[in-house]
Amino acid sequence: MEWTVIPTFLLAILLGAVVGLERELGAQPAGLRTHMLVAGGASLFTIAGYEVGVDPTRIAAQVVTGIGFLGAGAILREGVNISGLTTAASLWVTAAIGVVTGLRLYWPAVAATAVAVAALWLFKMAEAHWLPDRQRVRVTLTLAPDFPLDVVEREAVAALPAARVLRIEYAGHDQTLVLTARADGTASLPAIAEALRRLDGVRGVEIVR
Repeated sequence: MEWTVIPTFLLAILLGAVVGLERELGAQPAGLRTHMLVAGGASLFTIAGYEVGVDPTRIAAQVVTGIGFLGAGAILREGVNISGLTTAASLWVTAAIGVVTGLRLYWPAVAATAVAVAALWLFKMAEAHWLPDRQRVRVTLTLAPDFPLDVVEREAVAALPAARVLRIEYAGHDQTLVLTARADGTASLPAIAEALRRLDGVRGVEIVR
């Protein structure tokens, strides 16, 4: 009986790897190995509970609780921006795939994996093809020496009404502020650049699509 659970465990690992590969290629904080371990661990907990006659819903509830801690670790707050929500959601779905695999519901697990990969990868490609105006742009601001970076950061975010700032970075110790934004269809890049040039302390603006 013990040996029969190995194929189930390996399948859970494989399905987790499929989801994790997309996150790994996107350089996300939780990638291939994390998703493999989450799926494998969830399947083992489910298998163990199933074999001893424990209610599978109780096992699933505990798995979801544990995944909550991992998901919280994947979510990062940088200034006014929050990133990692998609990765946290993918970990949650991967745990569910592991639970379903542990219950020997193999085809539903495979189908769920296919849907998850489609949501993460195919839909992102479709967005890039059909919604080109909503692609990310990288804005680099060169600031005057000793000018407060936090002041420029707040004013720069306020100066982008037609774009959503996704990430803010400081380039080392230089007076350089880098913003990654997603412009919608009404955003004009020249207008954005001109608005940023008017900010106090900004000496140069470079926008790369």
